[in-house]
Amino acid sequence: MRAITLRVIILLVCSFNAGSQEKWTCYTDDAVLLMDDYTTLGVFEYVDGSLWMVTDRGINIFDGSSWTKIDKKTELLRNKIGSYLVDSQNRIWIGTGAPGMFFDNMALGQLYHGGVVIYDGKEWKPMNTKEMGIKAPVITRMFETSTGDIWLAVSSVRPGAERGGPFAKGALLRFSNNEWTVYKEGKIPCWDCEFVKGFYEDDHGRLFFTAAHGLFYFEDGDFHEVKKDDGYNFRTFAPTAMFLDSKKNLWLAAPARVAKYDGQQWRTFNRKNGLPSADWWPLGFSETADNTIILSTGNGLFYYDNADQWEHEKIKMLHGNSHIDPQGRIWVATNKGLLIKDGEGKKLHKDMPKVWATIRDKDGGVWALSKNKGVKRYKNGQWELFNTDNQLPSDKILSGYVTKDGTVWIGTTKGICSCEYD
Repeated sequence: MRAITLRVIILLVCSFNAGSQEKWTCYTDDAVLLMDDYTTLGVFEYVDGSLWMVTDRGINIFDGSSWTKIDKKTELLRNKIGSYLVDSQNRIWIGTGAPGMFFDNMALGQLYHGGVVIYDGKEWKPMNTKEMGIKAPVITRMFETSTGDIWLAVSSVRPGAERGGPFAKGALLRFSNNEWTVYKEGKIPCWDCEFVKGFYEDDHGRLFFTAAHGLFYFEDGDFHEVKKDDGYNFRTFAPTAMFLDSKKNLWLAAPARVAKYDGQQWRTFNRKNGLPSADWWPLGFSETADNTIILSTGNGLFYYDNADQWEHEKIKMLHGNSHIDPQGRIWVATNKGLLIKDGEGKKLHKDMPKVWATIRDKDGGVWALSKNKGVKRYKNGQWELFNTDNQLPSDKILSGYVTKDGTVWIGTTKGICSCEYD
């Protein structure tokens, strides 16, 4: 890998009332960084202390002084990333693909012939899916079980697609004892395993996976379907939100449905329990200090009463999952602005529209990330806006991450910035 030291165009030190200092540094050399409206799949810190920002078009790696760009011109097999995984042996798995052709809903679309590239801490090792026993286009999900097995969900649609055409194919691959096993049509009970949304392993070693139509699990070498008689009743939409609460209950949500798994039994909630019809979309779960489960949807918040019903608080045009801070305040990301609920009171900050996420740093600040209005931070009872007029090279925010040492990283369409606290 070739590391390139970037030009640092912003380096400012700001003082605060509490006496702490922060240093902003922005890296904007677009010859090295992957920018221009890329999609961030995730950010993580590797065991060697480097920071990895995985996007749909490549990887940005920061070693503390310089950035390295990994893409199809360097170590990646292809030019599109669908998923990634850091396993228990500190290997990094990257699922990549490349454009081709296929029929999507009777129209000509794209197919991604792909594979995985595995980084062991020293070098990258590419492996095409054909070497795994199947010629598959792209790897959309990855998961490692408690026994160290690696599972891959492969699909014949481009990364990020939710629906395929009549000829779409999917499969599951399992890497165990240095051997690959392919499970495809005929072995997997679901007829549409094309769109695996997520994996979950319970305390009994059952590996659950959600598909476009149904829920299934793998146990003792066989696949089983979780049926309506088992208390699970999702047949129209695949779950788009998954959450493990403090009591180890698994929660799944799809339009008009919520399911709960306590490790033994499933239970499904629907309109009879206070949920609306299918005209809303789940955005995520959160949990309060008193163990109240909150489901954020495009049509507002739903509070579970720990018995049978969900109470709806209508809030229009939510953009992301709600965040609960240590003071119990609920931060709600909406199209019209940032809504903060403090007990019975709430305030809408209209000067911060199109917020899609919030993150909390280790210095007591909460950062609201917007699609095109920069970042607004609440700290020590005061607000501060960071945008093209203050620190950031772009108002379009693509990612936010807080490292173990407390550094806040903000990804934009024109560069990546860090905010370090003394």
